[in-house]
Amino acid sequence: MLSRVTVNIIRRSVYSNARTLCYSRDSLRLDLSIRKDARPHSVQNHCNLYVAKRFKSSRKKAADKKKDRDEDSDEEREEDDEEEAPVGSKVAKIKVASLRVDTICKVGFGMTRSKIEEAFYASKFRINGNKVFKKSKEVDVGDEIDIVLHQSVDNPELLVVNRIVILSMAPAADGVQIKLSKDKNLLIEDYKDPYLT
Repeated sequence: MLSRVTVNIIRRSVYSNARTLCYSRDSLRLDLSIRKDARPHSVQNHCNLYVAKRFKSSRKKAADKKKDRDEDSDEEREEDDEEEAPVGSKVAKIKVASLRVDTICKVGFGMTRSKIEEAFYASKFRINGNKVFKKSKEVDVGDEIDIVLHQSVDNPELLVVNRIVILSMAPAADGVQIKLSKDKNLLIEDYKDPYLT
């Protein structure tokens, strides 16, 4: 099978030869004719040649329009997300198999399971300011999950934490789709139940 380039080259040479033939034939006719109102016409008017026109695919235009619509809707969604999320935090969507604290923290914070277990056994997890006693505790919409990094160097009454806030949940295939906001190195006041006791 010939490649597309080869076919185009052959087609152009055939058209060029046909136009040359028609032009020479028409010029001979004009010379032989005695009509006074005869005027030269273009080659295409005299020769009924098939003129190949290249039509651009409408698929690409449709795909571009769809992409533009998706980008517009993404921008609208991002604006909605910014309204829901606290200022300065990043909004992310994650998919998890369960609503356990350790599973959400693993995916949300991007930590390994062993680092999550170390933080849990060091009592660094807090949900809405309360200590977490079970890794299997399930979270709900609106919950704030904190991992305490350390106390502030300047003020011992402040803590530096990584925080996840659950904005929404929706069922998905093989799990739950969660929209959350993430904050890293957030400076907060110490909890009612102090971190270091």
